[in-house]
Amino acid sequence: MTSAATRGRLPGHVTAIAATFLVSCLGDGLAITALMLDFHDRGTGGFGIAALFGAMSVPAIVLAGLAGRVSDRYPARQVLPPLGVALVAVCAVMAMLDAVPLLIALFAVLSALMAVAAPVFVKALLRAAPGPLMSRAGALVSMASSLGFLIGPGVGALLMDAIGLRGVLLVDAVTYLSVPVVALFLPAPTDTAEPSDSAEPDQKSGFLVGLRVLAQHLPLARMVLIGLVLTFALQITNVVEVYLVRDSYGASATVFGLVTTAWAAGQIAGAAIAGRRLAERPTVRPAVLTVLAVGVALLAIAALHSLPGLFVLTALAGIADGIFGVARQTTVGRTIDPASQGSAVAAHAALLNSATIAALMCSGLVASLVQPRTVYAFGGGLLLLALAVTHIYRGADSAKTSAPATEQRAVSAAALSTD
Repeated sequence: MTSAATRGRLPGHVTAIAATFLVSCLGDGLAITALMLDFHDRGTGGFGIAALFGAMSVPAIVLAGLAGRVSDRYPARQVLPPLGVALVAVCAVMAMLDAVPLLIALFAVLSALMAVAAPVFVKALLRAAPGPLMSRAGALVSMASSLGFLIGPGVGALLMDAIGLRGVLLVDAVTYLSVPVVALFLPAPTDTAEPSDSAEPDQKSGFLVGLRVLAQHLPLARMVLIGLVLTFALQITNVVEVYLVRDSYGASATVFGLVTTAWAAGQIAGAAIAGRRLAERPTVRPAVLTVLAVGVALLAIAALHSLPGLFVLTALAGIADGIFGVARQTTVGRTIDPASQGSAVAAHAALLNSATIAALMCSGLVASLVQPRTVYAFGGGLLLLALAVTHIYRGADSAKTSAPATEQRAVSAAALSTD
């Protein structure tokens, strides 16, 4: 039965943050699609597209330490306005330029600014929706992000034909105005949110601190590890998906677009389900089951030769991925102390982007050597292997830390008394 707290209305800050994610992700979809089409038309080849994706992912890895320190030491209302103005300015400058190297360099600057802003947003979200509302808040933001990325590429392609790259980048600049505007809806900073005056600030925030915090909580650490494998597996299948649809099935570009839409729609549905179901329930088991579902779906896609089946399996995998994302974010909010949440989120983002880059580097080679179905089978098998390994280590840890029942009850009572 759902409690009254779970059914309560989400704070206005959460709605404002979700709206910002929707608008900014829509703008990101516009920009990346327009730049890819422009680079293709100029004949830059695969190197130009690869450099574009590298500019999108690498800054989050390089700046993880800075992003964690900023988000843990400064309130969102103080950080977001200058970041938002800088985002708008960089987009506007990009619209005035034409050289591919300069566009890639400024896109990297744009990604760097977002790499700092993202953990600030996440920490503000976790502060705004504590307790049973946390999963609903995470689900709302996840749905908003997925919806933005779902709409963005299609609208970007249409605008590219209508107003060109310069016009699309100016529209993207307008979408980033939502970042400083949302700061007006966030709570004013309190005394506890002021920058720390500690003599040893590096021990309280940063990339390494974020990694240590993630590793200290074994259930969360296992979830992060499985999530990295999930990201890697999905990225390598994303690269070959177009070849599977277009070559193996001989389908049209429209069908390929519908398949990607089925995935995004599944993610939105999965986030909505998780927001309702995980409000007051454990998150580790659902996370494991959803990764298992994605692995089985990838193996089934590799084995089946049915286009309707591809749509169904893609949507189901998207649903499972959407649930996993909300479960992981809810676990972070429940497990990690608020003082270290920003560093943990930034470190986690760096790990995810590292997995993405590794997948993109591997997929180019793998896709040239094997068939798309083999890549799907590899991705699904890798997920099942990761689940099996983490389950084995979980059992070993449980055996090492087992104690007599009376001792465990005493330890539990002591832990509860200190909460």
